[in-house]
Amino acid sequence: MDKLMESLPEIITAAAQSHLGILALLSIALSILAFFFFAKASEKVKVGIFVMLFLGVVAFGVAMFHATHEAPTPPRAALSKEAKVLLLGAASDPGGLVLFERYGAGVDLHTNGVSLLTSKEDHRAIALWESALEELVNDGLLVARGERGEVFEITKQGYDIAKLAEPTRDITTN
Repeated sequence: MDKLMESLPEIITAAAQSHLGILALLSIALSILAFFFFAKASEKVKVGIFVMLFLGVVAFGVAMFHATHEAPTPPRAALSKEAKVLLLGAASDPGGLVLFERYGAGVDLHTNGVSLLTSKEDHRAIALWESALEELVNDGLLVARGERGEVFEITKQGYDIAKLAEPTRDITTN
């Protein structure tokens, strides 16, 4: 029992990572509480309490899953200024594409007919925009298409987030 109490914070943290984990933790906690509170009650009371707890957990689970499917989930962290510009450009592009082309010693990043790398020799700018592209891919807002890592397409979640994002600056400026 002491070992359980020591690892309880880790168990709660792990369970809080998913909706099913929260639901399982809630079910276990209610079961333990019901056992201690109603251990000496009659069978009718025990069955009644069990049915009410069970229906409550089911209703909570349905409401929790329903709520997660209603609103778009924001990305894990706030998007950088460059990632917002890139996402808004992809959302405006008729094909929803971002192209990150590598050729020789240079690169080009463009979407919606606009090149975001105005100076192809500025390695700091290239690293900044490449980081913004990786940020959007890691957050599930863009998905890589093809085999060479040069074509990216905006996802439904990307469109939803772009709709919520405030344009921080015009896509044609760098």
